[in-house]
Amino acid sequence: MGLAAYAGIVAGLFVGIWRYPAVALAGVLCMFGLEQWGQATTTFFAQHQTATNFLIGGFLLFALVIQCVRRGFSIFAGYPAIGWLTLALFLYACLSTQWAPRPDISLKLWASRWPYIVMMLILAPLLVTDTHDFRSVYTGLFLIGGILSVLLLFFVKWEARRIVLTESLGEEGLGNPLTVAAMAGMVVLVVILADPWPRLKLSIPFKLALVGLCLLLIIKSGSRGQLLGVLFVSVACWPISRGLRNVKQFTLLAFVIVFLGVSTSVAIQELSSEQIYGERGRWDEQVAQQDVSGRLSNALFLVRLAYSSSETILFGLGNSASYDQRILGIYPHFIPLEILAEEGLIGFALYLLIYYCTVRSVLRSFRIVAHYPKERLLLGALVGLYLFMSILSLKQGSLLLNLEPFMLGIILGRYEHALSWPRQPANTIKEESAGGELFSLARQPRIHYGRAM
Repeated sequence: MGLAAYAGIVAGLFVGIWRYPAVALAGVLCMFGLEQWGQATTTFFAQHQTATNFLIGGFLLFALVIQCVRRGFSIFAGYPAIGWLTLALFLYACLSTQWAPRPDISLKLWASRWPYIVMMLILAPLLVTDTHDFRSVYTGLFLIGGILSVLLLFFVKWEARRIVLTESLGEEGLGNPLTVAAMAGMVVLVVILADPWPRLKLSIPFKLALVGLCLLLIIKSGSRGQLLGVLFVSVACWPISRGLRNVKQFTLLAFVIVFLGVSTSVAIQELSSEQIYGERGRWDEQVAQQDVSGRLSNALFLVRLAYSSSETILFGLGNSASYDQRILGIYPHFIPLEILAEEGLIGFALYLLIYYCTVRSVLRSFRIVAHYPKERLLLGALVGLYLFMSILSLKQGSLLLNLEPFMLGIILGRYEHALSWPRQPANTIKEESAGGELFSLARQPRIHYGRAM
């Protein structure tokens, strides 16, 4: 069954890419979930752990070739300032390995991560060139991520909060619960904020059931940050996606809050026993505070070490310096302070500029689509995914391990450029925005780079 389900998902992804190339981006976002499903159910993928990554990378290249054939090289146009700043930050981080305490450790990490950097920061953002591409991405994420969430919840073996990939390897043969929970969280956000297939009323119970199962998967994985993040982002991005101008929207928001709250409460009560999570109560408030305090202490220690010298204040300790056993022996799980310490003020300035440009893109995009409900759904879901992954960067991963916030930031910049540089067909209409400026949108909005479709 495991191999059949894997083959079915891959076949569906291939068919989707052939018709809608942007679906490959959904494959990238679900890559680590698909990887763990394959490794937990099929011996081949357990023995060849990077096979799924190469497969998704091949699909990504295939999708880009299709985009180039159908739309020309205009897909390379409009690369946003966010993208150039992100590439500058990572190039500087790579350069900083030369003065890291253990350059051998730093370069080894870069050798294993550079394919993902190229895939997520350079290639994947090129897939989205108009608003229809975003609809394809959300539909793909809803289907692929939803199916994988259900499969991983019921049809694999769990040990405590982690999926058993290879029993013979013991602790090393267990999966990463954070990536599975992140995928499930993205599915929840797409359902709530993008509302796939809104005209199909029969899909409402199915979508609600899927949201409940995804929350159950997040809780079963013991991923507290993912759970709090998805609950917060669902409510915080609702005004962008749906607005709060009438009683209907207030009622829907209230229903979403109650549904999420009740589903979360029931799931935690069912799964929070010590038999599931081990000796430490995963959802105990005191335990959570201790974990947060420990991670913050590690990050602050790294910053204090960097600020012991005028040179390291400016240039940083060097990327992945924290892996040195004389410092921490591992990354500090808090990316902003990690960048401040390891890339110094130069790298941290680039990091702040990336966030500034991203917020600016969100505000500019919202001003344009404020009176277009369908476009607001797309923007609200995209902002929600970006905010969700940015929140996770405050509690897990490192600069090299948490690439999704940077990728989604670049895509937000691409979305703004698509809106601000339209090439409309002849049957467009002009509307007046709230600020009095005129802009054009097609009657069925199809805003894109390059030539008119």
